[in-house]
Amino acid sequence: MDDLDRALQQLRTMPVPISLESLESDVLMQIDAERSASAVTAGPALGLAAILALGIGIGAAILPGGSAEAAQTSPFAAGANLAPSTLLANIG
Repeated sequence: MDDLDRALQQLRTMPVPISLESLESDVLMQIDAERSASAVTAGPALGLAAILALGIGIGAAILPGGSAEAAQTSPFAAGANLAPSTLLANIG
């Protein structure tokens, strides 16, 4: 443990490297540059996505769709897969 204490004491007496003095300002400038770069590219991309989504929605609403018929199902029909009789048939 004395070796660790001695090493920390030696580290404490050493001067701070010059590159570390400007570290905080460098990091904050880089963050600001990233934010401004993403703001420039995000605006037009979101606008294009909104226009595309609106166009697809309006186009789907305008185009005629085919009619679909709903199949009549009953859980109590003889051929139904979920009829209680078919669910209980495999027990035992």
